[in-house]
Amino acid sequence: MVDKIKVEIFGDKDKVETQGCSMKGNGCSGCSGGCGGSCSGCGSSKNNGTDRILKERCEEVFNYVRSSDVGDNVDLVFYDINNINVLDYDDIRVLLERGFEPPFTVIDGIVRYYGGISTQLIYKDIKELLDSNK
Repeated sequence: MVDKIKVEIFGDKDKVETQGCSMKGNGCSGCSGGCGGSCSGCGSSKNNGTDRILKERCEEVFNYVRSSDVGDNVDLVFYDINNINVLDYDDIRVLLERGFEPPFTVIDGIVRYYGGISTQLIYKDIKELLDSNK
């Protein structure tokens, strides 16, 4: 039996999450320069009016993952950094102290992404972890 993969997103629930270049410089191979085109590496695209507050964006990502083939093997949690004691989360505290921009995506106990949320990258990481645990 495969254990569940835990996905935690830490961020300000009311901050606007801009669809588009939020992953630039953070593993999105499709972004370049001003992101005048498509960010195919992370599934984002140039901002087309689809900005959401972070909590709404997380729900969209969580709903996608829950309805996918990995949905039964994932535990998804959102933490509002304004309502938790960051001292209880060493990795998050260190990132904030060093000036990294939330949101922070932690998958299976490892900080994977910061500064934006990518449905495709989160799904891909979950899928790879589940496949490696078989």
